[in-house]
Amino acid sequence: MNTIAANELKRHGITAIEKLITKGPVHVIKRNHPVCVVLAEDEYERLLHAAKGEAPVRQLSVMEWFSLPPLGEAEKGELDDRLSRERDGWEKP
Repeated sequence: MNTIAANELKRHGITAIEKLITKGPVHVIKRNHPVCVVLAEDEYERLLHAAKGEAPVRQLSVMEWFSLPPLGEAEKGELDDRLSRERDGWEKP
């Protein structure tokens, strides 16, 4: 089992997790008891999709993404309107 003591995590921060997570999930131990598990993002996504009964989504490289066929057609003005409506919904700082 891949473990790290909570005190060591406090001292070394995320760097300690980054070193260990390459070997698999990291169990954080506090007072000799496991308190949480840190997963790599891709493993978390896989588990999330599995829990929902969904097939995992394969990540595409940039070249694969650009080689996909277009999903539809739209005029520039229509795209500008869509983007404007989407931006209006963003939270302002």
